[in-house]
Amino acid sequence: MSLEDLRVKRKKLKENIEKVNRDMNIIIKENHRVAKVAHNAEYLINDLENEFSKQTGLNGVDVSFLFLATALQLSRIIIINMLTKIEKAGVENKKEHKLHEMQNKILNKDLIQNNNTEKPYYSSLKHIITTLGVPYDATRYLNDKTIELYLNKGHTWNFDPNDLKTENLKIFKGANHRFATLGHDPILGLIFGTANIMTNTITSVKKEGVLPIIKTNHVVYTSLYKNPSIGKNASTLEMFNQSVKRTIDDPKVFVASLIKQIIHIGTDLYTPCGIQIPGANLVLSNKETEKFTRYISTGDFIKIEFSAKISELINNIITVFHNLLYDEQKYSSRELYNVKTKKIILYSNLIASSSNVIWVGANMYSGNEKAIKDLDIGGLLVTLYHLIYDTRYIQKIKEEFVLNGFKDMIKGDKLNLEEIE
Repeated sequence: MSLEDLRVKRKKLKENIEKVNRDMNIIIKENHRVAKVAHNAEYLINDLENEFSKQTGLNGVDVSFLFLATALQLSRIIIINMLTKIEKAGVENKKEHKLHEMQNKILNKDLIQNNNTEKPYYSSLKHIITTLGVPYDATRYLNDKTIELYLNKGHTWNFDPNDLKTENLKIFKGANHRFATLGHDPILGLIFGTANIMTNTITSVKKEGVLPIIKTNHVVYTSLYKNPSIGKNASTLEMFNQSVKRTIDDPKVFVASLIKQIIHIGTDLYTPCGIQIPGANLVLSNKETEKFTRYISTGDFIKIEFSAKISELINNIITVFHNLLYDEQKYSSRELYNVKTKKIILYSNLIASSSNVIWVGANMYSGNEKAIKDLDIGGLLVTLYHLIYDTRYIQKIKEEFVLNGFKDMIKGDKLNLEEIE
């Protein structure tokens, strides 16, 4: 190796040593920077949390959405409570009146046939379509006294009522008739109630011992489909047999009876007695069923489910429209913007639910115990859901934001190290 080669190598070595020194200085500075970041971790994390709050805070447009969502939720509570307000059954019941108007529109009188004569196990289509009552609402018994009473008033029958007269069978002893009849069951009524309407019968149930006892009786109307009276025992099996046979022969009779059954249950849902939960009088006595229904009824379940679904529908509408305003240039990520949306939903639900609870509580405290029926249980369940899951989502995004931000601080910029040859 020549002297010149040694000089070149010496120069190269010197340059590499200088590069190593410069790289080491860069690494030392980087270590000092990382150590400083680690030393100030608590303050830096607080800064990141503040930045998260700043980026996900509600601004002017977001606050407008919050007010809109809250107004919609409060309107939902008020409207649903108005629609489900407890009213006495009868001509002054507005909901009942509306449902009967619906019945008259749906059940077209043009369907009425020429044969309107009634007989046991047979209700004429005219009777089904043109009257509002149902046979399982009958409470008076057909006996010599009632027959004489109706005869004195000029009423007649399509057949001899003496063949079906009976004495007081005490079907409803100790309870309102609704809780002794299967026609008033919201589910079983679709079967028994519809068959009762088609056959002019009433099917009752009594809890004696372990098994419920189901009995069917004829219901006798005067010629103009008035004065329903409970007659002697009928056959439940024959009631269904005649209903099936007639459905096959004339399906529109079954359809009209089913529609009438559904509407009748609807008219009874929000009355003082209410409608029992499905199958209650098969498990409990009639009296126990009546007491139980005072606390929780089918109407309550329908109200809770309907209220919850409308609440979620409002939440979904607000979510969709708020997300349409997402601007990539303005917001750092879709996830952070979603946090703003979640906050709007959560806050609006909390405000509406807490307002409802306070209003109900204040009314009950002042002596209005019936105000408990206005408690928005469906909305409360939705609020509870969002309180749990939205809070988790927001916390998750916050942790990711802070962790990733802190990792970026630790990582820093790419080190510009020189390559050693």
